[in-house]
Amino acid sequence: MNNTNSRRYFLKTAATFVGAAFFGLWGAMIHTQRKSKKKEVVRVSLNGNRKVLFHEDCIIINKDEPVVLSSHCTHLGCRIQTFENGQLICPCHGSAFDLEGNPLKGPAITQLKKLDFTLNKQTQTITIKI
Repeated sequence: MNNTNSRRYFLKTAATFVGAAFFGLWGAMIHTQRKSKKKEVVRVSLNGNRKVLFHEDCIIINKDEPVVLSSHCTHLGCRIQTFENGQLICPCHGSAFDLEGNPLKGPAITQLKKLDFTLNKQTQTITIKI
């Protein structure tokens, strides 16, 4: 019996083609998503009365030298919008981060992304490229 006519050979070949097509489409979707996501510029006024400011995709830690962090948890990308007991808390799975973005409690194990910003001390505004 010829090996190329066996059912096993057919199934392996079909699975290879389906897998290649899947990964090809997946790569194309990721490339399109990255390409379509433009950099957004956000300007936020600093409120001297608040230590932590939440603004959609970023968290501003208002101290002598401000820190701007991504508000997306490094575990699954949920948006962090809670500050309790000196910690930033993810609502999805309970990850906790300090005010420098370092993980204190899992399941997240990597640091929140720090975002570049420009501080205008005269107007007390921060300009962030997201």
